[in-house]
Amino acid sequence: MQKNINKIILAVIISVALAFAVATGIILLLKFNNPPVLQSSYFSNILPTYTSTTSEPEEKLIMTYPSENNITVIDPSFTFTGNSNVNIPLSVNGQIIDLSENGSFSYSTELKIGKNTFDFLYNGITYTYTVNYRYVVIQDYSPSLAQSYSSGTQFVVSVTARNKSNVTANFGGKTINLTANEDSKAKLEDAFVVFSGTFRLPSDNYTDIAYNPIVFTATYKGITETFKSGKITCKKSNLVKDNDASATPKGGQYLNVGSGKITEIIHYNAETFAPYSTNDWSNPTYNYLPKGTVDYSSTEYVYHKSNGETKKYAVLRCGRQVYVSRKDKPHTEDIPVVKESIGTLPDHNELEIASFENNGNHTVLTLNTMWKAPFYFDLAQQTYTNPPRQDFSVNQAEFTYIDITFCYGTVLNGEIANLQNNPLFSSAQIINNYGDNGVIRDITLRLTLKNKGAFYGWDASYNSDGQLVFEFLNPKKASPSDNSYKADLTGIKILIDVGHGGKDTGALGTNGVSHSEAKQNLLLSKIIASELLKTGATVYLTRSDDTTSSTDDRTKILKSLKPDLCIAIHHNCSDASYPNGFDSLYFTPFSQKAASIIYKNTTATGLYQKYNLGWHYYYTARVTNCPVVLTENGYMSNRNDYQNILSEESNIKKAKSIVNGIVEYFLNIK
Repeated sequence: MQKNINKIILAVIISVALAFAVATGIILLLKFNNPPVLQSSYFSNILPTYTSTTSEPEEKLIMTYPSENNITVIDPSFTFTGNSNVNIPLSVNGQIIDLSENGSFSYSTELKIGKNTFDFLYNGITYTYTVNYRYVVIQDYSPSLAQSYSSGTQFVVSVTARNKSNVTANFGGKTINLTANEDSKAKLEDAFVVFSGTFRLPSDNYTDIAYNPIVFTATYKGITETFKSGKITCKKSNLVKDNDASATPKGGQYLNVGSGKITEIIHYNAETFAPYSTNDWSNPTYNYLPKGTVDYSSTEYVYHKSNGETKKYAVLRCGRQVYVSRKDKPHTEDIPVVKESIGTLPDHNELEIASFENNGNHTVLTLNTMWKAPFYFDLAQQTYTNPPRQDFSVNQAEFTYIDITFCYGTVLNGEIANLQNNPLFSSAQIINNYGDNGVIRDITLRLTLKNKGAFYGWDASYNSDGQLVFEFLNPKKASPSDNSYKADLTGIKILIDVGHGGKDTGALGTNGVSHSEAKQNLLLSKIIASELLKTGATVYLTRSDDTTSSTDDRTKILKSLKPDLCIAIHHNCSDASYPNGFDSLYFTPFSQKAASIIYKNTTATGLYQKYNLGWHYYYTARVTNCPVVLTENGYMSNRNDYQNILSEESNIKKAKSIVNGIVEYFLNIK
């Protein structure tokens, strides 16, 4: 009986255990399929935190920069960045790289010119990267894209390369050496400057000609770079044929540009340049032409690129070229200089002297003309230091007469007499100039000066009656006085051209815009004006506040005021910190005397380490109405000069020295 009971109890226990096991399995199964939602804080309260030591390390190196295995850069400093496992060593070219706590890394190195190979070893795998360092010799070149030019076009090619480079261009089987612009003289050896040259396309092709690209090559310190333009196409010729054999006079400076296309000056005046020139150099031997002037011109333009700007010129039959349009800096829009049309001009010109009179401020010559043909204005017998190298500096104004040659003129009636009381001229002569065929090609009016070099400015325009009017500035002489400058300048008109202004800040010193060149120019100009008023002079400023003053704004003020002298106030700047000093600069020979006297008086101040008297082609200085002197009153980029620029005491000394120079000039004027 007892045995049976025990068996029953054992069976129950086994059944209960089996039931519990089954229930537990079901519960666990439900938990895995539908896990409970618990807050993370629940586990943190009951479980210790720990870091697994059984996870596998990263097997591959992750390079975040560079993203490619082979790249080209132009900076010699280069940095690799990426991610790895901190527990696995990483090396490059055998050198261990330091890793951050999270395994990221940054490896910097200096590149050698050309190909640089870097082998990164990580987890038994080598990762190779090639970095090609290009040392930039050529920064830019033009033309770069494919171009189509009209037949006969002379176009300029340019390369921006390191200073002192040897730069060439090959086109159409011809290789030329490109020449650095004048700014290269003031720049450091490895600075980038513009090199330029020119090619001319044929003018008699009856079909389009497709040329291979231009090949630009520059070598600097043994390193050579070569680039190619797009393809160049010369369009077939569509020249206007010369329909009048006598349209181009024989001999002289005239060019056969055809006789169908007419170019008219519509700007207030147009600067002229050497025809088909490879540069846009201004020089005092080429005169302005007034608004209204017309002439035949070539159907093809001359192109020149400098400082990233492409300039276009119309070549006139008279042997000069003029801008088709120009920028009124600091404005960026193009302003038309000429208007072009198709038509016919008279085959010669006839002129008559309508009047020649002294109105006090000017000697005025008025001429009747058959049409508004060009003319040449020449300060005859004046020598210059080195014109082929664009150095038109002079020791003094030494010309003894001025020649005005009327292009295509065959008749000049009238006479100029009774010059005894004229302050400028002693005599006048009409000269017929004959061509190769013995026919008069043009006529020159020669006006002889009473004193060598005693000439003070000129301007030309067409009046409302269509007459050509020349105005020659009469001299004004100061008289002694008992004021602080010992001179009375009453009746003498002086214009101070205040450089830059408004959005054109000019050079910036270490204090930035608050003491920009434009503001320092105005400050010094006002002190000069204040000192000049003490002499009784009549003084004008091109601007009296920080407003934008463009090149045309200043020129128009000068032309309308007709002063006896213009002094332009600027401050200099350089890429390097060592250039310093004062400059007294002129463009026309008759401005040299005033510039030299201002230079002499400034050297006596001891304010500068260096002093320079020289020739330059600054825009305002090229105006011919009166003597113009442009001064650079220290370098914003030089520490010592800049301290003086900011010093009130120094500015007063500078102003007085300039005024002393102006006073001495008018006391000694002839």
